[in-house]
Amino acid sequence: MTSIEGIITTIERHSRNAGRYLIFVDGQYAFTVFEDVLIRHRLFKGETIDPGKMQLVLEDEERQKAWSDALKQVGRRPRSEKELRQYLKRRGYLPPLIDTIIGKLKEQNYIDDASFAAQWTEQRIYSQKKGRQLIKQELKMKGVAPATIQTTLDQVPPEEEERLAYELGHKKWKATSGTTMDKKRKTAAFLMRRGYSSRITGNVIRRLADTYRDEADDSDAEDMFDWPET
Repeated sequence: MTSIEGIITTIERHSRNAGRYLIFVDGQYAFTVFEDVLIRHRLFKGETIDPGKMQLVLEDEERQKAWSDALKQVGRRPRSEKELRQYLKRRGYLPPLIDTIIGKLKEQNYIDDASFAAQWTEQRIYSQKKGRQLIKQELKMKGVAPATIQTTLDQVPPEEEERLAYELGHKKWKATSGTTMDKKRKTAAFLMRRGYSSRITGNVIRRLADTYRDEADDSDAEDMFDWPET
């Protein structure tokens, strides 16, 4: 507990951090607080502050700072609960305070792993054209529960995923040099790395091979891939 005791002699607005104030006790800088903390604890010029009150102020300031840090993170992009917990831990906040902040964020719907998983999946499927296997791995790393991941991925129409895989595979096929077999091998490997299943990859490769069958040479007569059927 701090030993500061005396009279608040000056309160100055922080020059680089809006909403925060520098508190001076007996003419010496003592601490900095958010405006909400300033008002809540009646930290006005001429007020007396003792060690007990100072401790309450600093604890409240720590909570307010953790809350502000968390809001900045969720304001930049949706976050999973695990991501927020890891971030707050890196910022030096203790587990009890982190639990409090996470609970408050959930109550006010700032974090919701089901909503996060849905947004993450939509962005990865449509904007980045990634397959569900890679998305599943990413969501697992974000700490989303397996049941939530499965429910989210079940909402993705398989035919839509295959359509996007075909668009991606078509571009790769056209950009790949060599024989038809080279194109099959390289395009398939590319799609698998993007997280598409062997079933979808096989369907795409067959469609591409049919589309460009007239370009095939005699050495491509035998298909080295044993793709699963649709």
